[in-house]
Amino acid sequence: MPDASPYAEFSGTGTTSYVASRQTAEIVNLAIRLGRPLLVEGEAGCGKTRLARAIAEELGLAGGDSFIAMTVKSTSQAKDLLYRFDALRRLQDAQDPKNDAARRVYPYIELEPLGYAIQQGKPSVVLIDEIDKADIDFPNDLLDVLDRFEFDIEDMPRGESDDCARVKHFARHVGAPAGGVKPIVVITSNREKQLPEPFLRRCLYIQLDFPQDPALLAEIVQKNLLESADQVDDQLVADAVKRFCEIRKRGQELSMHKLPATSELVDWVRVLHWQKRDAAKIKPDELSTADQAVLFKVRQDIERYRTRPDAEAGQ
Repeated sequence: MPDASPYAEFSGTGTTSYVASRQTAEIVNLAIRLGRPLLVEGEAGCGKTRLARAIAEELGLAGGDSFIAMTVKSTSQAKDLLYRFDALRRLQDAQDPKNDAARRVYPYIELEPLGYAIQQGKPSVVLIDEIDKADIDFPNDLLDVLDRFEFDIEDMPRGESDDCARVKHFARHVGAPAGGVKPIVVITSNREKQLPEPFLRRCLYIQLDFPQDPALLAEIVQKNLLESADQVDDQLVADAVKRFCEIRKRGQELSMHKLPATSELVDWVRVLHWQKRDAAKIKPDELSTADQAVLFKVRQDIERYRTRPDAEAGQ
């Protein structure tokens, strides 16, 4: 791939806590070079948010203002990612006749994380987490911003633009400086809402599926365990992965609402280690209360798993 990008190549294996597949790493690198946002979907607990952090860590952008994470809420608006106008403080300051600043708008405007990343034009990773929680207007209002990586501060009067640029180093129209670099934008979604097609067209897409390779699963667990003080035996990890895959398969057969994913697997291995249990001796259809509490997150799933199908009960 040509070295036109200011960013280094993302391998997916260059961090101590995350493993991305070769296919996932390839799509990440394509998104970076195309300057396109990366839309990441997958079941809860599969590592969508951690992928963004792994990109930042491997590319040396995990510190300071180089990694920016924003969790979207149901009340979020697109401009909340770009800038903030503190109208309340301006109103309070206006009560003081000696406060000349309140006569202007720009002293009460600050750039928010995505707006700041665009204005700085420096290598960075911006995570917009769980975009599907917001109203449908949210992704629509981000369309042009993610296309051009520039925007207007609508709350600022045009006549104040030059003064704002002189004092705060950004004007009413915010864009990257000459020769600036686009941030790497990673957007996660749990598919709670269907995102608009024009928005989807502007993104490169990754579907993070549950790993099918036991060796890869074991590697993911071991990398996550490096972050803790637990010294977990490799055999325990291998046996736990094998049993976990059997438990997950049983959950699929029972049409569980929330299948256990990699985050539950890592927690379960820690619990087995603390309890000094032999994972090889665990029967998937006879899980302890502690096992169920760690692996399952929905009451109906726990009840469904506890109830054996008639075919099994008759054996």
